[in-house]
Amino acid sequence: MLITVVTLLLVLNFYPAQAVRKLIISSKETELLERARTFSATLEEFTTLTQENILVSVQVLDLDEEQRILVTDGFGSVIYDNSKVSSLAGTYALLPDIVAALEGCDVFRCRYGETAFISDAASPVMKGDKAIGAVYIYDYDTEQAAFLNSTRSNIFRISLVLAVVGAAALGFLMVYFGKRVGQLVRGIQSMSAGNYDSRIHLQGQDELSQVADEFNELADRLQKTEELRREFVSNASHELKTPLASIKLLSDSILQTRDIPRESVNEFLTDINEEIDRLTRITERLLQLTKLDYVSSNRMQPCDLNGLVKKITDLLKENAAHAQVELENQLEEDLWVLFDRDGLYQVVFNLVENAIKYNRKGGKVVLKGWKETGEEDRVCLTVQDTGIGIPEEELPHIFERFYRVDKARSREKGGTGLGLAIVADWLKNAGGDIQVESTLGEGTTFRVTLLAGPCEEVTP
Repeated sequence: MLITVVTLLLVLNFYPAQAVRKLIISSKETELLERARTFSATLEEFTTLTQENILVSVQVLDLDEEQRILVTDGFGSVIYDNSKVSSLAGTYALLPDIVAALEGCDVFRCRYGETAFISDAASPVMKGDKAIGAVYIYDYDTEQAAFLNSTRSNIFRISLVLAVVGAAALGFLMVYFGKRVGQLVRGIQSMSAGNYDSRIHLQGQDELSQVADEFNELADRLQKTEELRREFVSNASHELKTPLASIKLLSDSILQTRDIPRESVNEFLTDINEEIDRLTRITERLLQLTKLDYVSSNRMQPCDLNGLVKKITDLLKENAAHAQVELENQLEEDLWVLFDRDGLYQVVFNLVENAIKYNRKGGKVVLKGWKETGEEDRVCLTVQDTGIGIPEEELPHIFERFYRVDKARSREKGGTGLGLAIVADWLKNAGGDIQVESTLGEGTTFRVTLLAGPCEEVTP
């Protein structure tokens, strides 16, 4: 930035002065050449060049006496010189400009010294195609030189003031932005050290403030993720610890009890087997949740929802009969969705299994499905039960991992608190949605919305 400021100051000092200088020289060229050509044009009317004829033209044109004017014949001999101090009349003035003019060329030259612009202009006096003389004008201009020098001085003073102001502003900005950047760096270092409570507070609307806001949003997400991770690890440890403790207690009872009856051993082993099954279910659900973090959109494919629901209801028919719960499939025909096939199976299976598991004897589970058309076609699936229902205050939490409405009943039914979390994660990853309505003591309805997919021919 400092280099940029210095460069701008140098350009400010050089360019305007050069522009003014070029403008003055261009003005001089136009003025002197026009005057020399006009003078030579009036002299071309005479047959011969004499001092009397030249004086007549000088009076007619009212030429500036401050500029020295020479008129020569075709051989370079001076016929007229308006200088009253050192007249060259009667002598040969074979100056380069006059020689060039006698050859038929218009000539202009300008030189700039410290105190004056020195300009020369020459133009031939033609008679037919032959130069019979030349007009030469010499100008020594101190006023324009003084103006240029004054302009340079003013620009230099302005540049000096700008340099001081710029240096002060640059210093202020360096300190100002240095502090702001320092806050960003300290915030990032604090987060890198594991302090997810770190936040950066920068006032303003500049890019650094936007970076700070983005950093704070990232910190919020990381903090929430870290809290969820710790909660997940804590809950997982607790859920795994409970069946392990039961297995340990039961196995110790078998080992430490002498002459234990065979019936008691079988009972203990049955309990151990149930706890092992519970451990297996928890482990499988944990693995499913882990895999959901890596689900690729490339696995999305058309799925036959009717066929899948029929397969699941057939599979759970025995469970429903054992629980004395009636299963009803009321899906419309030809419902296809865009989903991961394994994921769709888990979503529907978990919802139907829960509806059976937490229902009452003589209850009912009804599955309905239909297609909704719009800007983006959707398929809706509802799983409605007549079970125990969910308290209203519990509804916002039922999709959280390891959350159980009735912990004692859930353990009794073999629940892990992960089924609905898996359902919600699958739907979130696949662009779907799930909603729940429940009335305590009357039942619960889960409504799942899925992306409609193209129909495919089912191979028998």
